[in-house]
Amino acid sequence: MGPKIKFTREQIIDAAFEIARAEGTDNVTMRKIAHRMGSSVAPIYVNFKSINELIEALIEKIADIGQQLIAEENTGSPFADIGRASIRFAMEYSVLFRDLVMKNSRYLKGYDEKVMPALIEEMKKDSDLEGFSEDKLKEILLKMRIFQLGLSVMAASGILSKDYDMKDLTDLLSSTADDVILSARLK
Repeated sequence: MGPKIKFTREQIIDAAFEIARAEGTDNVTMRKIAHRMGSSVAPIYVNFKSINELIEALIEKIADIGQQLIAEENTGSPFADIGRASIRFAMEYSVLFRDLVMKNSRYLKGYDEKVMPALIEEMKKDSDLEGFSEDKLKEILLKMRIFQLGLSVMAASGILSKDYDMKDLTDLLSSTADDVILSARLK
């Protein structure tokens, strides 16, 4: 018998991520991961008790990617960075985006509870949003999220005209954010 193959949790999650990125989270299975890694399923079960535990780790990785995209934007306006990162995520990870937004997946139920508090904390750092209560920030985020999700769905699905590039989309998002913030200030 040959040497036992060992994989780290991160290697397994990365393999699951690549499957999810191409096929969606519903298509991640222990067998597919093992096949991708050139192994049996046994080394995967050493690190994860079940597929549910593995998918939860995968969802954490996806949330971390979202946070990384926000950090990469770094325009000086955290609220704008959130929107720009969301559009980037929709365009760069369209299959995952559709899973997060358009499916009623049992694995994604807790996604908002994990991500929304971090987004509100980022918004609190934005000078354009100074003076708003946390409840008002949540309302502003919801309004922008509704707009941003519609725009992102259009971008991820290829519905938008090819004339719209990333700059056009972010300009549109920024203009809408300005309108939402001004409206909130006037109330």
